[in-house]
Amino acid sequence: MAYEINEAKELVVKAGKELIEKGLIARTWGNVSARISDTQFVITPSGRAYEDLTPEEIVVVDIADCAWDGDIKPSSEKGVHAAAYRHHPTVDFVIHTHQKAATIVSITGMEIRNVYDEFKDVLGDKVPCAAYAMSTTDSLRKKVERCIEMNPRARAIMMMHHGTICMGDDYDHAFALAENLEKCCEKVIKDNYLRHSWDSTYSDEAKRAFFLKKNSAEAMPECIPDLGSSVRNGDIFTLTVGDKKVDVDVNTGVGINGIAPKIEKLHRAIYNTEDCTMIRQLTDADAVAVSLTGNGITPMIDDFAQIVGVDVKNVAWIDGDTDACAKEAGAAIDGRNALLIQGAGALITGNTEGDMQALEIIMDKQCQAIIDVDIFNRAHYVPKLECFLMRTVYLAKYSKKINEK
Repeated sequence: MAYEINEAKELVVKAGKELIEKGLIARTWGNVSARISDTQFVITPSGRAYEDLTPEEIVVVDIADCAWDGDIKPSSEKGVHAAAYRHHPTVDFVIHTHQKAATIVSITGMEIRNVYDEFKDVLGDKVPCAAYAMSTTDSLRKKVERCIEMNPRARAIMMMHHGTICMGDDYDHAFALAENLEKCCEKVIKDNYLRHSWDSTYSDEAKRAFFLKKNSAEAMPECIPDLGSSVRNGDIFTLTVGDKKVDVDVNTGVGINGIAPKIEKLHRAIYNTEDCTMIRQLTDADAVAVSLTGNGITPMIDDFAQIVGVDVKNVAWIDGDTDACAKEAGAAIDGRNALLIQGAGALITGNTEGDMQALEIIMDKQCQAIIDVDIFNRAHYVPKLECFLMRTVYLAKYSKKINEK
């Protein structure tokens, strides 16, 4: 039964916060809706943070043609939600997530044909995967709708390179679908590793070691070089290495309140290339493992293309040849918000804590995806043209809008 409009708006706001708490979405990624009649639903607005969302900002949309009234624009994925309501009369709550494990499995393009017994009561026998199309487009809506039509019993669908759509009878059912799908996909990833490695037990460490050996890369290092972090204010940036801080002139590299370490050259080269005010090193194990291969990153996830760049380069940092390495790093990060440093993880750049949080999340997801999809032997990449278009739109519109909040 459809929700009363005020209850629906309250539930959509509540759902946005719960999705963030459970790690199923972050920032403004994903969207939530609730049916209010046979002809209308309410949905989250475009580009607004869930933490501060109010019921007054939730938009009423027509199921038939996605029309709406008012000054607040509904989510760009409203067509996907409308398709869910059209094809499933009993569906009253829909959440579109960018959850990690399900997104990684979606990259392979494979459906989950035999859902594990422990998840069948919620997910059914099969979880299909909709073919890829660029986010926010009518093409994506058509491909998801086609997948819904071809799989009328499926209430959870993976969207290739993108995320999921979970179509619940109510609020609780939609969340049960998302959470069970994530657990199911985590198990799919682990079991796939066990099949290919012939190991009897799973561990993240063993999986990374298998990936590195498969790619003829060095083993995980015992010690990761500290490339520091920094925050820029005008012509001065404060560089932190270990527990020491020093203010550095961005033009000369001279320490203002102490001797600047050699790593200042790397930070200065990035600041002289990129219009950013923050640089941070990521040393999580998956990022380090990917950096050890010496290869760059080609986007497998469309969020990555938007937020990080159309690709990411991988460069070396040799402490005894700092000038040449810094110059190479500065050139490699041009037009991007991340850079792999071989054996040392990655450096990310941004202008706000929100930027840095988004970059950390999507770099973590993409690096794990590289490892897992390589073991699946089914790597697929977001088409280059779509990467370019999404990155251009993100920089021109979305990133500015979110940073205004």
